[in-house]
This record gives sequence, C-alpha cells and structure tokens, in this order.
Amino acid sequence: MPEVKAVVDTLRDLVLAKGYAGSLGVVTPFRAQANAITETVNSDEELSDAVIRQSFLADTVHKFQGDERDLMIFSPVVAQGVPQGALAFLKANGNLFNVAITRARAQLLVVGDRTACARSEIGYLSRFASYVADLASAKEQEEAACVADLGPDYPVVSNPERVSDWERIFYRALYQAGIRPIPQFPIEKFVVDFLVTNGERRLVIEVDGERYHRNWTGELCRRDQLRNQRLFELGYGVMRFWVPEIRDDLEGCVAQVCEWQRG
Repeated sequence: MPEVKAVVDTLRDLVLAKGYAGSLGVVTPFRAQANAITETVNSDEELSDAVIRQSFLADTVHKFQGDERDLMIFSPVVAQGVPQGALAFLKANGNLFNVAITRARAQLLVVGDRTACARSEIGYLSRFASYVADLASAKEQEEAACVADLGPDYPVVSNPERVSDWERIFYRALYQAGIRPIPQFPIEKFVVDFLVTNGERRLVIEVDGERYHRNWTGELCRRDQLRNQRLFELGYGVMRFWVPEIRDDLEGCVAQVCEWQRG
C-alpha cells in the first residue's frame, strides 16, 4: 500500500538521513496497517537496527492509550479503494483520532492522502485535512510576501480603514532602517499589524492604540493576551508598541526590531 511505503520512507528520512535520535512511533486505527508497517521496517536491516534503539513501535490507537513517544507518525489509512467497512469504523470511532494525535510529546507527523481524507465524509478527518490545507496556504502566502519588496511607503492593503497613521509612520521608519515589514498579514483568524521574517524566524509587530488595546492600569486587555499566546504557540515572536512609545521614541522602537533582526 502506498501509505505504508510513505510512512517507512519518512522513518528512513528522519532516522538515517537527518539523524533523529528521540523516541519514535507510528499509530494507526487498524491492526493490518500497523503490522504492514512493522514488517516493512523489519525487512530493512539498516532502518530496523537504527529504530530499535529509539523505542520504536508501530501499533493501533488502542495499544497506544497511555503510551507516548517524542515523535509520532499518524497513518489514517483513508485512500481510494478503502473498504466501506473501514470507513464506517472510522466514522463511528472519532475518539480514536483524539487519542492518536495526542500520543506525541514533541511532534506529530501525519502521513496519508489529504485529498481522500478531505472527501471521506468522516467529519473529524475532513476538518483536519481542511485545517492542514489552510496552514499550507498560509505558509505559501507568507513565503510569497517575504520575497516581495513593498517599497518605502506603506502599501495598499485590503482594509485601509484599519490602518492608523502611526502604523504608516512606523512602516516608513522600519523600511528606512533596512527592515522589510509585511503589513496587515493574516494569521489564522487574526490580522497582525506587521510581520517581519529572518530565515525561519518570524516576528509579529503590533501597534497598540491606547483606547482600544489597554485598560486603565496600562495592562493589555484579555483579548490581546490570548492573541499573544496563540501567536507564541504558532511559533511567532511578538513585539507590541504603544502609540506613545512610537511618538516619543521612534528611533528606539525601530532599534528594538533591528536588534531582533540581527538576532
């Protein structure tokens, strides 16, 4: 089955090509898939010798309950030609998916047919496939935006009414300092004021207007605290500048971003 080969190829790339050394497992809803993956790994002497030192196990979701690995591969086994009985089993056992995707301590990899999952009419798999597609689309947008030089003046954006004069001033100052900010960048349900990138590192910059972003104590409102937390979870750094900071010390604010860029 192509998915078995894809899982084993992923294992070879992780362990033999990239030198991954943490504990490792493959979780799948079906015993036949787990057995096929185990047999294929065991038939590859080089790979088998390597993964045995990493507590490797390919098994069903039921067997993995209460067990974890540093890195887990999830094999959903949904593809063209899968028996209707297997699809019915998956539809009736959505809890298995929740267990499967929480067996990883550090990283989860999903190896499967995303198109088939999206079209499967298995609600949780279809939603998950759509979520992954949205992430890929957002990544492509980010990469395209990062290679574009938008020029020294604040560019045209979809919702100019949301842009303050201080954002335009800050954009121009950052650009003059050699920073190339991307304004009004969408991240999940948010639209951040600026995105700045440096290789794999990504920084969100927010310009906070006093009236809308802070309470009377000067603390960030709860909404923005949650927004910050979600951005951190997604791997973004966050810098927030209050309008009076930019007004009174524009050079110092720009210097903070430049220091991050050198980082």
